[in-house]
Amino acid sequence: MSEKARVAIVRKAFPLTTEEVEDMVRQAVGLLGGLEGKIKKGGRVVVKPNLFAPYPPPVSVDRRVIAAVVKLAFEAGAGRVTVLEGVSVGTLMKRVNPERSCCGASRGFGTVEVMRMLGVKQAVEEAGGEVLGVEEAEKVMVDIRGGRALHRVAYPKAVLEADYFINLPAMKTHTMTMVTLSVKNLQGLLDEKGRYYAHRDDLDQHMVDISKIRQPDLVVLDGLIAMEGMGAGEGGSPVEMGLVLAGHDQVALDCVASQCMGIDNPLVVGTTRIANHEGLGCGNPFLIEVAGTPVAEAKKKLTLPVNFTQPLESLVTGVYPNIDLYIGGACPTCWLMTAMAEALLSKAPERFTLIVGVDPKVPPGFAPDPARTFFLGECALATGGDLRELRNEMQLKGLDRFLGGCPPYEQALVKLEDALIAMGHLREDDLVKKALEHREKFFDYYRAHDPTWEPQV
Repeated sequence: MSEKARVAIVRKAFPLTTEEVEDMVRQAVGLLGGLEGKIKKGGRVVVKPNLFAPYPPPVSVDRRVIAAVVKLAFEAGAGRVTVLEGVSVGTLMKRVNPERSCCGASRGFGTVEVMRMLGVKQAVEEAGGEVLGVEEAEKVMVDIRGGRALHRVAYPKAVLEADYFINLPAMKTHTMTMVTLSVKNLQGLLDEKGRYYAHRDDLDQHMVDISKIRQPDLVVLDGLIAMEGMGAGEGGSPVEMGLVLAGHDQVALDCVASQCMGIDNPLVVGTTRIANHEGLGCGNPFLIEVAGTPVAEAKKKLTLPVNFTQPLESLVTGVYPNIDLYIGGACPTCWLMTAMAEALLSKAPERFTLIVGVDPKVPPGFAPDPARTFFLGECALATGGDLRELRNEMQLKGLDRFLGGCPPYEQALVKLEDALIAMGHLREDDLVKKALEHREKFFDYYRAHDPTWEPQV
């Protein structure tokens, strides 16, 4: 009989000092047998944390956990440790950057910029390591053997050549994948195009396919402060968990981490179910050995994103009185993007028309105001009949209300915000103010947990 996958759980109550956080990481890795003899003497180690956005935990992995992992790698004999990450697409292209917004809303943060702001760069370098953003990393084209949603991608050469690869995710809920743990964290290794076009109906399969390039040798999960609700960014809420998990099988770790988040059947998580099905690891909790703190003691029932607890259409249809929605055949991702677009439009006093999906059924004599009509997604832009005539009319009038893309992701929301600014319903100052409010919410929360931390903005 094959040996059971082992997942270590270490739990400690708050408040936590830097020394205590490091000790938790050491204990968790120690319960797996430690790193001694597993890292080649003088070899290169690559660590992939989750640094989703320019906010500290729970949005991003705690810098103290990252530094502890870097120290352990050097103690085990590593000659070079590189902390490699690519921030989210939304961070790269949509999030407003207050420091650059002296004359309007400037958007976007680079990965190393986020590392510097959060103190990750300093912590890693003080531990002897180096940081590298995926944007700057040398990449090679890789064919994915057995890929179903992904077949060929640009992938960081450093990961392929690393002697030891450590995945360092956070414990968070996610509006598109229910949770974001080990398997999803590898999404940040792809280039900007690869990350952007992942957010479709095949997102879970896409994530699993990335692991077919190279699986991590070790996973250390930061569950000190988890996120619940509408994560994995500004919409989520922090939850004190006081956990560090570790394992060599990332599917098994995701399985156990999901249980710690209150998900009784971990196979409802798409990435875990698919990865288990394809033999990339063990997603069956009955076949996993848990060392350290039992799941029952570590567990808290976290609130899932609302679109996983109620019908998605309840967030879209019959909600906003100033929006006339015509939605045809549309995938769940477009339904979710519609909810986000409607939330923006609902703040304006005027009435709007929103066209979404394949072949929406509009009434005879359909004649909405072209200036206040938006087409969302590639399917809507490909419709015929009266809608095609409406698009032609809008183009002739120079009205660019076409929010394209498959999916119509961050660039569509940026374009919608720009349109509302041009129409006088939104001000760039409002966007900067909102970005600062999001920032201060997480900054203040994390400062209370780690008084030694100050953002480097």
